[in-house]
Amino acid sequence: MSKIWRLHHTGPIEGPGQSVVLESTEAHHAARVLRLRPGDPMAIFDGHGREWSATIASCDRSGTVVRVVQELLEPVEPPLTVRLYQGRCRADRMEWLIQKATELGVTSIHSVVCERGETRRVAPQRLRRWQRIAVEACKQSGRRRVPTVECREKLPPAGGSPALMCAPGSASTSLAEALVSLGASDEVWLAVGPESGFDNGELERSEASGWQPVSLGPRTLRAETAALVAVAVVLHCWGDLGRGPGGGSRVDSPSGGP
Repeated sequence: MSKIWRLHHTGPIEGPGQSVVLESTEAHHAARVLRLRPGDPMAIFDGHGREWSATIASCDRSGTVVRVVQELLEPVEPPLTVRLYQGRCRADRMEWLIQKATELGVTSIHSVVCERGETRRVAPQRLRRWQRIAVEACKQSGRRRVPTVECREKLPPAGGSPALMCAPGSASTSLAEALVSLGASDEVWLAVGPESGFDNGELERSEASGWQPVSLGPRTLRAETAALVAVAVVLHCWGDLGRGPGGGSRVDSPSGGP
């Protein structure tokens, strides 16, 4: 079976029979990169959780038009909302992290200024690039909801959801132990420091505002590695990364691991 290519459309999609004119970036991708032709099957998603099968109606210099066929309803988004607060790293590492975290299933990615991390202001064009990376990762991974990517000047106070701060060497509780003690939730916040980690002041202020420090194990991980490990563990325990053939989680609660 040939691969069904997926394209993103930010405008409204009403339903079967509608003709949708793709934005210039996606039109170029369809015509010049994927080399799609009239009649070719494809899928189109709106970035907010919905997707439709479709066919190419026309694809030429004037633009690309697709014809919507039917909505695709099988679940692909994780049932758990994961908000990742990442201490700002070098540009190449942030881009890689955004791509992989999107593939795993995070809901939002917040680049946070930290004492030991990158402090330079993120230019609007770079923020747009980060958001585009998230879109491309959704297209590749099959996701329908594009994560929000934004910048923050500091880590916010913890809200009503579990807020777990990865702090190697400063916490005796492992991430898995923390998840067991908290019990399953429908939303979790994760904070990961930059390359050199959070400083003591940031750790103290965060704990005072409701963040719980946790450990990812005895090995020292790079910032971007730590973030993906934390996301994967949480989505395995509370989300859909640990589902077996029957659709249920392989484990009700973790008993070991990071």
